[in-house]
Amino acid sequence: MKEQVRSQRVFKISMLALLLALAVAVGKSSNEPVTHADPIKQRKINVNTCSKRELIKKIPGMTSNKAQKIINGRPYARIYDLVTKKVVTKKELSRIRDFITVKDP
Repeated sequence: MKEQVRSQRVFKISMLALLLALAVAVGKSSNEPVTHADPIKQRKINVNTCSKRELIKKIPGMTSNKAQKIINGRPYARIYDLVTKKVVTKKELSRIRDFITVKDP
């Protein structure tokens, strides 16, 4: 009889721990953005004034050649100018848009 009561307690405690872990997991996943980097925590960089090193460091997947191409195409009045000046493709722009700006913050 004591063994049965003990088993029930262990089961209840295990279920509570599982529910708590599930609640924590759901809470974290619903508050975190889907993007690779959090644009709110990370300041956007101005493509008109930043260095090549900043571009490479702060934009995931940025290559040295692409960073130099962005610098050579300056100045930009709008972010979409990167596409119209054929510095990046539309697909590339959609990938980096959350990390860049053309205006001072």
